Amino acid sequence: MELTLQSALSSQGVLGHLAYVALVVSMLMRAMTWLRVLVIVSACLAVAYGALILSDPVTVFWESLLIVVNLVQLLISHWRSLRARFSEDEKTFVARHLPGLTRGEARDLIDRGQWRDLPDGSSLTVEGQPVSHLSYVSGGLCEVTLHGVRVSDCRPGDFVGEMTALTSAPATATVRARGVVTVWQIDAEDLRVLVQRRDPVAREIDAAFARNYREKIVLMNRLVAGGHVPG
Repeated sequence: MELTLQSALSSQGVLGHLAYVALVVSMLMRAMTWLRVLVIVSACLAVAYGALILSDPVTVFWESLLIVVNLVQLLISHWRSLRARFSEDEKTFVARHLPGLTRGEARDLIDRGQWRDLPDGSSLTVEGQPVSHLSYVSGGLCEVTLHGVRVSDCRPGDFVGEMTALTSAPATATVRARGVVTVWQIDAEDLRVLVQRRDPVAREIDAAFARNYREKIVLMNRLVAGGHVPG
C-alpha cells in the first residue's frame, strides 16, 4: 500500500491504527499482566496489517517475535503464581500491604527478606542512625521513643523504618521490642535496589507505606483525642 494521507485514513489503514492504539493504551497500564496482554493484542493487529495490507514479511516476523516473547513472560509469571505458597503470617502481610502484586511477585519480595523472632528490648531502629532494615511487625508490640520519651507504639501490621529505608536518611525515632516480636525484615539497600529495578513492586511498596503511615496518623489522632497519648 502506497504511503499517502489518503491511504493512512483509508479503511485499509484501520488495522494499523488499531495496533498503535492498543500499544499506546498498554503503556498506561499499571499492572504488568495487562500491559503484556495489550502488547500482544497490538502485535497481533500489526501482524494482520503487515501480512494482509502491507505484504511486509519484516513486520510480520518482528511482531510475531514480540507476541512469542510476551506470551512466554505471561506463562512464566502465571507458573510462579501457581507455585507460590504462603504461611498465615505471609497471607496477612500480602492481603494488607501487597494486594496489587501477583502471587509470584509477592513471593519473590518476601523471599528477599527474613522472618525473625526478636527478643525483648531489641532495637529495630535507633534515632539518628541509618535504618539497616525495613521491618514489618507480624506479632507483638514495639515502643517508639523520641529523645528518650515514649511517644507511640507499633502494632501487628505496621512497618518500621518505612519513612527512611528508601532514602538512606537517619531514623527519626528509636523503636524497640516490648516482649518477643515477630517481624519480617529486608535489608534497606536490597530494598532500594529492588524498587529501582521493578516498577510494579516499587508502586506497591510506595502505596503500602502511604497506607500504613496514614493509619498511624489516624491512630495517634484518636489517642490524642481520647487523652491516651503514650508518655
